[in-house]
Amino acid sequence: MRIIFREYGRVVWQKKGYFLLALLALGSATGLDLLAPTYYKNIANGLAAPYSEATLTSLTDNLKQLGLVFAGIWVSWRFFELAIVPLDGGGVNLLEKRCFDVLKKQKTTFFENNFSGSLIKQANRFSRSFEIIMDWFLFQFYMNLLAVSISFSIFYQHQRQFALCFLAWVALLITWNIGFSMWKMRFDKAVAEGDSKVGGVVSDAISNIFIVKTFALENNEQNRVNNASNEVYRRKKIAWLMTFISFAVQGVLTFGMELLLIYLMIEKWKAGHFEVGEFVLFQSIMIMLIQRLWEFGRNFRNFFTALADAAEMAGIFRRDDLERDAPDATPITISQGAIRLGNLGFTYNVTNPLQTRLFENFNLDIKAGEKIALVGQSGSGKSTLTKLLFRFLDPQQGQVTYDGVDAKSFTLESLRRQISMVPQQPDLFHRSVRDNIALGADISDAELIEVAKKSCSFDFIDDLPEKFDTMVGERGVKLSGGEKQRIAIARAFLEDAPIVVLDEATSALDSLTEQQIQVAIFNLIKDKTAIVIAHRLSTILKMDRIVVLEYGKIIEEGTHQQLLDKQGKYYAMWQHQSGGFLVD
Repeated sequence: MRIIFREYGRVVWQKKGYFLLALLALGSATGLDLLAPTYYKNIANGLAAPYSEATLTSLTDNLKQLGLVFAGIWVSWRFFELAIVPLDGGGVNLLEKRCFDVLKKQKTTFFENNFSGSLIKQANRFSRSFEIIMDWFLFQFYMNLLAVSISFSIFYQHQRQFALCFLAWVALLITWNIGFSMWKMRFDKAVAEGDSKVGGVVSDAISNIFIVKTFALENNEQNRVNNASNEVYRRKKIAWLMTFISFAVQGVLTFGMELLLIYLMIEKWKAGHFEVGEFVLFQSIMIMLIQRLWEFGRNFRNFFTALADAAEMAGIFRRDDLERDAPDATPITISQGAIRLGNLGFTYNVTNPLQTRLFENFNLDIKAGEKIALVGQSGSGKSTLTKLLFRFLDPQQGQVTYDGVDAKSFTLESLRRQISMVPQQPDLFHRSVRDNIALGADISDAELIEVAKKSCSFDFIDDLPEKFDTMVGERGVKLSGGEKQRIAIARAFLEDAPIVVLDEATSALDSLTEQQIQVAIFNLIKDKTAIVIAHRLSTILKMDRIVVLEYGKIIEEGTHQQLLDKQGKYYAMWQHQSGGFLVD
């Protein structure tokens, strides 16, 4: 909870002017609300007395003053409304931005291990919980604290015995609500966790709806969603049962207090000290307080539910294994494009010292402008090397350098802007073709058309309904695999980075298109350092050097012909090629 209150406290501090205005407005409204029954008392006593001009004058004066009180209450609430929108709505706005800021700083491995749907739900609940907790603080805690204090003062002036009983009743009611709600919080957390799981299951199925429909998995996925939703419902029933128990106890305490008030008034009546006005005063205040304290108990559940909802995202805030720049990192420019991986040691399981490292004293030098291919079976380390180049991962020992400069000396943004990536299966934003190529860059139509032509994507884009302004769908589902890949190549042309990484950028293309785009790719990497993760031999043949990996080690390297002449691992893979692809 410390992180939740720390983050929410920062928001309140940023909105402190509106927060103070809300406190003043609510304080004024509450004080005037409780002032009104004192006029009810005078009016009731006047109405109980025989008619006289003096009594009529008193009643009229009290009526006028009551009207001023009501006017003050009305004005107070208008001031509160001016404060609450920028406080609550503005606070949620700040927290939504803050949650995304925290999420984007997580390492790529974090997203590999978490459902995007669950993360979105957690972030939404964290920001929305601020509004619930802020409203609870203002309307329940602050207003009720003022109301109880003022009420006790009024009661004490009129009847000390009842005032002390009232104070004990309030203390008992609040203690019960706090203690019970804290105990019940474990059930609220279980509901929140289950809700995140439902979001993750639904998101996973919807994101892969093509697979679900292709393999007729609708019933399977429906059962997964049903089971997850049923588990949430089971947990909610337990949480609700606990809430009803709390309501039952509050009811007993409330009815008991009301009966005590009437009993004491009867005793005063028997003693001949009874005033109708005093009963009206006490009863008016008690009705108001019972309603407010009942709401306090009911909303205390919402307060702890909101804390439970925010707890999952708070756990992400607590993570310190983040992507971050080194303290002395600067935006360095890569002028040549030489890469060196020196004495690298890396394992995915750093907690297990007995775990065999994927890379141990691994060395690879890539000259500026050199084009190399990485070849090897699954698990040989090809993809891991590219993650190390981008600093999605950092080695446990050794270093990666660019033009002799340690990768950690670069800011992450400057490093990644100087390495273009064309993945095997590019994901696109659910935006226009233009946005997916430009990626936020302000470019002219002429530049856009130029890179589209270079990547052999202009023809198919020109045939789209709205051309460059056509929306591509979530993850680019409206485009074919080859079209998405050409969009990714267009990005690389536009970025014009000195280093290009291609994860078999032609694998999704038909033979004719591949022949056309091979020219475009080699134009792209002509004066650049290029690293190709190779599955298709047509790309490998023209590389300056082919590096064969096996279990994190370089077992062979050389040109295509040199490796065939060696008749080693590469030669065996060449012999087992199928349809232009290397078979693992």
